[in-house]
Amino acid sequence: MTAEPETFLGACAKHFTERAVDRCADCGELYCGECLVPPTRKRMPVRCVDCALVAAGVRAPGHKRVMPSLSRAQKRPTSRW
Repeated sequence: MTAEPETFLGACAKHFTERAVDRCADCGELYCGECLVPPTRKRMPVRCVDCALVAAGVRAPGHKRVMPSLSRAQKRPTSRW
């Protein structure tokens, strides 16, 4: 058996069923290990994939679309092809 950490941070911001392992240094959201980019140097912060792409210059800032007033069911597309 693997030992689970004593404190529960919360759920991943992208994968709601996964346990968060760390927080992104830029946006502050909690993410699972799959969503976090490990630092390549000692002094680099841990970032989520989206913030890492912005920091690398691949994507422009302001990439996240936030819909705080909608529930998860409302964020899904309602129309079918």
